[in-house]
Amino acid sequence: MVDFFILFFIKAAVILTIMHFSGIKDISKFAMHYIIEEVDEDTSMEDLQKMMVVALIYRLLVCLYEIICIWGAGGATPGKFLLGLRVVTCDSSVLVAPNRVLVIPSTNVNMTASTVRAVIKNFSIAFFFPAFITLLFFQHNRTAYDIVAGTIVVRRNMR
Repeated sequence: MVDFFILFFIKAAVILTIMHFSGIKDISKFAMHYIIEEVDEDTSMEDLQKMMVVALIYRLLVCLYEIICIWGAGGATPGKFLLGLRVVTCDSSVLVAPNRVLVIPSTNVNMTASTVRAVIKNFSIAFFFPAFITLLFFQHNRTAYDIVAGTIVVRRNMR
């Protein structure tokens, strides 16, 4: 929920910036064209392109947010941090006890892995492929983007 509110305010800032630079004064017109994204037979290609640009800018900002948090801020977004979770590297994982997994090497995530994870996760969401559902099929609840990036989400060591 924390990440949602942070990203909501980022999206609001992007929208207000776009409105300012494009000279749109009527927020209801802007909302109808760029936020609600109501598309019908009267929607022009120019309007569709503008909607795609807004959506792409927002997706890139979300990716940047996750990259910075996972790589540069200790392996967790603020929401993950509050839940006691973090993302670490994972070449292999072995079940050692019920609900306990030995993760090797379990180090901080580098920028490349963080970028791969964020891009796959966020663009799969953008294209309506629920990549998070893959956690039901992979060992230790890893998602497809975690496997590709070589990461895993674990409980933070509270010691």
